[in-house]
Amino acid sequence: MSIRSGRARQFFALLCGLASAARVGAAAGTLDDGKLDPAYFGGQAEFREAEDVDYLWVSPGFALDGKKIAFAPWPEPKFLGADAGDRDLKDKRLAEEMNADMPEIWGGAFRRGFGDRITLAEEGADLRVEGRIVDCSAGSNVAKALVGWGAGAGNTTIDLRFVDTSSGEVVAGLHHRVVSGTSWSTTDSKFVNWVDELVETVSKKGFEKLYQKGEKIRK
Repeated sequence: MSIRSGRARQFFALLCGLASAARVGAAAGTLDDGKLDPAYFGGQAEFREAEDVDYLWVSPGFALDGKKIAFAPWPEPKFLGADAGDRDLKDKRLAEEMNADMPEIWGGAFRRGFGDRITLAEEGADLRVEGRIVDCSAGSNVAKALVGWGAGAGNTTIDLRFVDTSSGEVVAGLHHRVVSGTSWSTTDSKFVNWVDELVETVSKKGFEKLYQKGEKIRK
């Protein structure tokens, strides 16, 4: 091998190393393979894996009963993580369609789950519920039907945070991925069912108890 060829190989290796370091640096401090950015929740959250939730954080004493709650519109989906570049137009279109319905999906679930224990109000709210889609895959119904065993599975990953309107501080939040792995469900229908189940659980046990019983997340 010539000196020129050797130097070219060394230079290429250096570039690859720098690119890899840049990717690591960009993902530093994140969780869930880069899909969960703690900065969205104020940066100090200690997440735990809890019932019905992959990553949950709740400040001490947080409770929903008696609160006036506003469900804010969600911003455009922001695809995060190492596989964000793998999502195609079908995935992005589904994310946009689901995104428009998120305030109604969450508001309706809390209204049904809590009844008159909370008040949904656009003005004078104690808490503002904000969220965003950070990943979405429509999956393949054909692969689900023909192959099964998780083939063609679709998924939606979201961030949800509760903001104290008086202080502007995030007082609770969650990050979760909902997977549709069978031909009997779609990505969006599985997500709506999960929201209903989660809110029903929260209405019975409370976010704080779920968090206290959860296991610490280490990566």
